[in-house]
This record gives sequence, C-alpha cells and structure tokens, in this order.
Amino acid sequence: MANYEKFSRGRIRTVLLTVIGLLLALTLPAGAVAAAPPEKTVRVYWLRPHDVQYDQRYPDGIAKVVQEAQRYYERELGKTFKLNSPVVEVVTGDHNRSWYENTPNGGDRYWWAVFNMQQELLRKMNLRDPDRRWLNVGEISAEGPGAGGGGGNGWVILSGHDADGAAGINGPMNRWYGGMVHELGHAFGLPDSSFTDGTPMSASFYNYPNTHFNEQQKNAIRNGPYGGFLS
Repeated sequence: MANYEKFSRGRIRTVLLTVIGLLLALTLPAGAVAAAPPEKTVRVYWLRPHDVQYDQRYPDGIAKVVQEAQRYYERELGKTFKLNSPVVEVVTGDHNRSWYENTPNGGDRYWWAVFNMQQELLRKMNLRDPDRRWLNVGEISAEGPGAGGGGGNGWVILSGHDADGAAGINGPMNRWYGGMVHELGHAFGLPDSSFTDGTPMSASFYNYPNTHFNEQQKNAIRNGPYGGFLS
C-alpha cells in the first residue's frame, strides 16, 4: 500500500506539472521571445537569413570583436560598456539572403541589407530607434552590390563583409576591431572626423590599435546620450 501511495503521488505530481506547463505555454503570445537582458547594456545580434547555414564562427567572432572594442574603450576612457551573456543573440531571419540584399529600403542601395535587418530586429526583439534601454549592434550575413553599414543613434548596423571579417574569413582582425570601435563611436554620438587625425573616428581606425580618441571625443562620449552606459 505504501509503495502504491508513493507511486500514485509521483504520477499525480508529474501530471500536474505537465498540465501547468501546457497552460503556461498556451498563455504565451505567439512569437514570444526570451526575457530581455538588463538595460544600459550593449545588445549584439547576428541575423542569419534562413537559407544561410549556421556557423558558430559568426557568433563567436562577432563576440570577440565587440569584446575587443569593450577593452579599447576601457583603455581610452577609464570605463566601458557592459555586454551580456551570451554576448551575441542569434536571430534566424524571416527571409533568404537575396531578399535582404535586393529588397529596396531607401534610395541608396548601400543601406538596403542593413536597414532590412534593422527593421526585422525592431519588430522581433521589441526594440526602438533610438532605444535608450540598450545600445544595439546588428550584423547580417547578407550584403549585395555596394552594400555597407554604419552607426548612429544608439545603433550599429553592419553587413556581410563585417560579419565575415569577425568570423575570421575576410582579412586581418585589426581591420574589424578598428571598424567596430569607429561605428560604436557613432552609436555613442560621435561624428566622423573631417580628416585623418589619428583618432578612430577617421580613417586612422584602419591602423588599429594605433589610434586614440582625443579629449573632445572622450568628453562627448561621456556626456552623450549613452554616456550613462559606461562604468
């Protein structure tokens, strides 16, 4: 009798937990995503078009590039931004690579792939542009003729050659480290330098790590809209 009672209670507990789990699943809205990471952090995304094979080199490489930029900001400013764990949120795209590359989004084809990515991230991840909760970095494995990317208003949006570079299959890593430092500078509110002045907001970012913010740029980051993200 004791064994039967123990068995019965175990079965009842299992059934109840199963029913509770099903009820919770039924109450979640369609397309619900995992809980968002802490605010005042840098969120990083790799958007993989659904016809692009998953490759761990991409989230790993993008994470390393952003972590290197994090260390650079610490060296330059004495404080830096926070990342999350995992560093990179992998997002499977709604479309194939060709759609992101060839669907018009604005008058300049340079922006089509990254604008298409950004709009999908805004919708899927409940983000804003600008978004004062997080500074957002998105990279997509799509490009198209003449495509590129950039940064500003708390966002960095980069196309396929940056993603490939981060994955280690498109030239020396210092090029991509410097590029991320540059675009994050825009996301923090800095403009491009007007000439090659030794700072990463000019073409001097190609000389990474031999490039440094000047005092005006440092103060602009600290006092800018995302300066409170630094600690």
